[in-house]
Amino acid sequence: MHSNEPTYFLSSKRIGFRHWQQEDLPLALALWGDRQVTRLFYKEPLSPSQVSERLHLEIAGAGAHRIQYWPIFRLEDGAHLGCAGLRPASASRLEFGVHLKPQFWGQGYATEAGTAVITYAFQMDLCDSLFAGHHPDNGASRNTLLKLGFLGTTATYYQPTGLLHPSYLLYKRKPPFSVRAARKEDGKALAIVHCQSIEATFRASLPKYVEARSLEHCERSWQERLTVASENTLVLCAGEQIVGFACVGPCPDSPPESRTGLLERIYLHPSAWGQGQGRILLDWCQERLRTLGYTSLRLWVFEVNERARGFYSQQGFHPDEERKADFQSPILSYSKRL
Repeated sequence: MHSNEPTYFLSSKRIGFRHWQQEDLPLALALWGDRQVTRLFYKEPLSPSQVSERLHLEIAGAGAHRIQYWPIFRLEDGAHLGCAGLRPASASRLEFGVHLKPQFWGQGYATEAGTAVITYAFQMDLCDSLFAGHHPDNGASRNTLLKLGFLGTTATYYQPTGLLHPSYLLYKRKPPFSVRAARKEDGKALAIVHCQSIEATFRASLPKYVEARSLEHCERSWQERLTVASENTLVLCAGEQIVGFACVGPCPDSPPESRTGLLERIYLHPSAWGQGQGRILLDWCQERLRTLGYTSLRLWVFEVNERARGFYSQQGFHPDEERKADFQSPILSYSKRL
């Protein structure tokens, strides 16, 4: 290596990472001084003095915590792509982030840089989990985080924008499960579980159904539901990640005097499949309906969903004669006494 070539402490296939230096102010101005870069995480454009302060904080962070949002460069020609890295979030958790210059958007650099940062954080034992968040309108960041394996948690208030930002976690080791009541701020995270569970279950058998239940569709659906009521929705968490849910309510297909409740939805993220958590959600549904005075429980399930049908049969449900169809696929009715 020639003496004038940069030294990278971390690299991926196309990207090199180094530490910010005081003489990097022109690079910092070209990145954080660009309103296209900062418009979704600062209310107002950053002045040159504010960018200089941001650079100073990054340099100080490296000295105090051994981490920063490191400047990243294209190995091919040394072009400055932006930054990617970490900053403190709590005692055992770091915050993850990537900021790219606009001319490098949509080329896979965010995912590649993110993969390198995550691997570095966990291999160096810097933390037990990573946090990330983004502006509600930033679908590109959402998609990148999901590609990297992050899952949603309750949205958090972000002071620089004054908004609730969708929030995500990634754990180094699989955390324990727990259940809790749904919150209004859970909608974005619940939509991820809903969409990805449908995609994994029906990608081969019902592709048009998968297409219709896009992440955007699920987000709208959950926003509407949680705005009206959340008391009949239970959330399954792995650590603080939201990985499942169940919803119950009155059964519109049965007369009121039958006192029949409906299992409206029960979904698990694929990462939580096969670990006994579906039964825990179902037990809550049954107890919730008993408390509300129902004496029987009904549900509808696509005939092609053999895994779900087997689960319901194991839990004491029996098929009914009634059936319907959607997306040109039969939907079967199952019921049981409570």
